[in-house]
Amino acid sequence: MAHSKLNSTDSCEHGDESISYMQPDNGYPDSNSLTHSEKAVQELLQQTPVQGTDEHLIEFSEALRTVAKALRRAAEGKAAAQAEAAEWKRRFELERGRNLQLEHREQIQGECDRDFKERKIENSTNNNVMWNQTHERSKNCCMEHGICSHEVLRDGGTDSDSDSNMVNKMMRKASFKLSWCCKGENGDQHKHDVVSFERGNITTAERSSKQISLKWESCPQTVLILTKPNSTSVRILCAEMIRWLKEHKRLNIYVEPRVRGELLTESSYFSFVQTWDDDTEILQLHMKVDLVVTLGGDGTVLWAASMFKGPVPPIVPFSLGSLGFMTPFHSEHYRDCLDSVLRGPISITLRHRLQCHVVRDSARNEYETEEHFLVLNEVTIDRGISSFLTNLECYCDNSFVTCVQGDGLILSTTSGSTAYSLAAGGSMVHPQVPGILFTPICPHSLSFRPLILPEHVTIRVQVPFNSRSPAWVSFDGKDRKQLAAGDALVCSMAPWPVPTACQVDSTNDFFRSIHEGLHWNLRKIQSFDGPREQ
Repeated sequence: MAHSKLNSTDSCEHGDESISYMQPDNGYPDSNSLTHSEKAVQELLQQTPVQGTDEHLIEFSEALRTVAKALRRAAEGKAAAQAEAAEWKRRFELERGRNLQLEHREQIQGECDRDFKERKIENSTNNNVMWNQTHERSKNCCMEHGICSHEVLRDGGTDSDSDSNMVNKMMRKASFKLSWCCKGENGDQHKHDVVSFERGNITTAERSSKQISLKWESCPQTVLILTKPNSTSVRILCAEMIRWLKEHKRLNIYVEPRVRGELLTESSYFSFVQTWDDDTEILQLHMKVDLVVTLGGDGTVLWAASMFKGPVPPIVPFSLGSLGFMTPFHSEHYRDCLDSVLRGPISITLRHRLQCHVVRDSARNEYETEEHFLVLNEVTIDRGISSFLTNLECYCDNSFVTCVQGDGLILSTTSGSTAYSLAAGGSMVHPQVPGILFTPICPHSLSFRPLILPEHVTIRVQVPFNSRSPAWVSFDGKDRKQLAAGDALVCSMAPWPVPTACQVDSTNDFFRSIHEGLHWNLRKIQSFDGPREQ
């Protein structure tokens, strides 16, 4: 097809002035021509009409106005098309990077599989015998108890030297066994053999809505005490508790460097108390500590959970703050409480955590991310100080969910369902229900209602390129970060739950907390002396 070049010039003479418009060769209006044409039209329309103006001139001016509007729409459409093209290009680059990464992993995995297969042939006979014995024991256990899951947690490695075993036994963490049970008409049924033998770490990603009991298989030896700062009553209680645990229970005590300095200022008696010097030692605390005691409110429990980036020891939270959804124990009875916990067995609540990370628009692939965050309550995405609504594209396992337009979005655990999510209109959920709460903040739609998603999904929240302002994300109210256009937040369920001790059991403690903390459904009982139905 032959290309044709069209030049059109419309002129309107008024005195010595004229207006002309020319369409470029590519069929799209040039930005300079658009500007000059609109400016010329506006100058023409603003001029004082001369007496006896012809009606054709008025019609022509209206036509020029229509042309100016059409040119403006064309420019806006071109900008939108460029933004959409940039978005598709970014997605193509991410997909290509992901495919290259997967191909590289498959090549490495193939080489490892070939080496492993050669070694596996040598030990296949012994492994088959051991598997048959284990399978036979599991069949007998299932026949006996009815409900049984043989998922055994091991710490990877055994010692063959008896002398080294005797030396390591003094430094070994306390081990324990978890059992799932539910009370029915036919008695208690248990789910056995979820055990971490040596290090006492709960690393299973399995969840259960049944009551969970923790039974020590060896006595705890080390306790970490975390306290709320700037409180005289908490400082006095901490010193008294440390003295009692050392003299009556013969336990090793760890505290924060700040707390150790306060104790040594008070008395040199507390020189036996241990602490850490840097962040590297904090990462190794879960290998030394058997039990964590918190003295404060729910904020102290959140701080304790944030210190452990992997497995978390059982936490015994004492209520010394303004909120008590996760602190069922009272400080005035701390001796009886700790004596019962150290003796065992105790009921615990496995509180789920979210694992979150930010993927910047400049990242070459999905694996090039910033540091990971573990949150016990919620991760919040809001508009910050901007006056514009947030515009967030939400995906669940790569399936588009919705576009959030409002003040923001809350991704909460079930433990955090009684926090910010509840204030934004979300539901209260039992902390052991496995799920992720998807709660909008003041959405600009009456039909936008909160969701509860299953625990195995991965949620991706992205700021689109046509967003009028950036968004801000915070993790349990801390570590606030800005999300620019193209940046994304990725959240999934972490494999390391936070075990907290219960005063009675998880259900009883949950209802007690919403009754006492929220005064849930508290109202005056209707009088019985009114009119009665006949």
